[in-house]
Amino acid sequence: MIKSRLAALRRLLKKQGLDALLVTLPANRRYLSGFTPDDGQWGESSGALLICQTAALLLTDFRYELTARAQAPYLETIVYTQGLAPLLRVIAPELGLKNLAYESEAMLDNWRLRLEKSLPGVELKPTLGLVSKLRVKKNSAEIRALAASLALMEKVLDQTLAGELIGRREREVALSIARAVEDAGAEGVSFPPTVASGPNGAEPHAESGERVIERGDVIVFDVGAKLNGYCSDISRTVVAGGLEAADERFAKVYGTTLAAKNRAYQEIMPHMTGGEADGIARQVIDQAGFGARFGHSLGHGVGLQTHEEPHVGPRSEEVLEPGMVFTIEPGIYLPGWGGVRLEDMVLLTEEGCMRLGKLDRFYDLP
Repeated sequence: MIKSRLAALRRLLKKQGLDALLVTLPANRRYLSGFTPDDGQWGESSGALLICQTAALLLTDFRYELTARAQAPYLETIVYTQGLAPLLRVIAPELGLKNLAYESEAMLDNWRLRLEKSLPGVELKPTLGLVSKLRVKKNSAEIRALAASLALMEKVLDQTLAGELIGRREREVALSIARAVEDAGAEGVSFPPTVASGPNGAEPHAESGERVIERGDVIVFDVGAKLNGYCSDISRTVVAGGLEAADERFAKVYGTTLAAKNRAYQEIMPHMTGGEADGIARQVIDQAGFGARFGHSLGHGVGLQTHEEPHVGPRSEEVLEPGMVFTIEPGIYLPGWGGVRLEDMVLLTEEGCMRLGKLDRFYDLP
């Protein structure tokens, strides 16, 4: 698998006249090598890949040497002691590099300046999404990995929703979800769990806070796990105390959101653009009078990152093709009241969308 990915990247480099690519985005690094360490925080790095037609190198420091050699057998591991830029100053002439492409989405400006200083005879060329183009279509092994990550997350979420929520703080529930995900065997959550109750649900990416959940609260859950490197992402909205505790507004907001999700699932087809797919669900919400309160995209790709290509939003011109995995997650958010979001991960096939998960937890409204 790694060999075929490297071969595909080399074809892209040759087509674009690029001598080599320096890979610094952790997800791309893992995709092309199998090297799993993440970067601790912005500005730190556990290493980089240097890929050209004649070499595939994993450049890292002493901390990761053993892991690199064990996890990336198809790449040559070189350990630097003075930093990445000085090492590249030695390697570039040996490989005959006249230009070096880098990932502009994962290159700090001070890193780039160091490279320019160390490589005076090499032209640095920014690229955007070069490896992402390779990652956007998932093979059968990746689809199984995504489905397994989602199955684990769904089990934890189902258990959470079956338990008592009234009287618990949002943050308490979110932390219990994160612990349960790890206890179930995941590497951890793929993003901090969102548990947004009552008026807090009006913010799509609300932080789980100290608010105590009350009977009748509409609660938005947005959660995900990371298992064997692959992420999951799912949202459900429930009423604390059950449907009978909901106010009169809930049925219309929830029903509209569910109808939008179902229509998108049924009607999104290969060769649509992301914008056309988004418009299917957006039309349902617009017609119900909530168009101004659906302010985010319908969905996004999921893989080694929680958010990756393809983009499924109103301005997206990306063409959706079989083999892509993305979310369908319409939402309606009303300030002072709360919100509803319903999200599933789907695999696009020749016939349309196929849900990767099995958790229903949807209200059957009259």
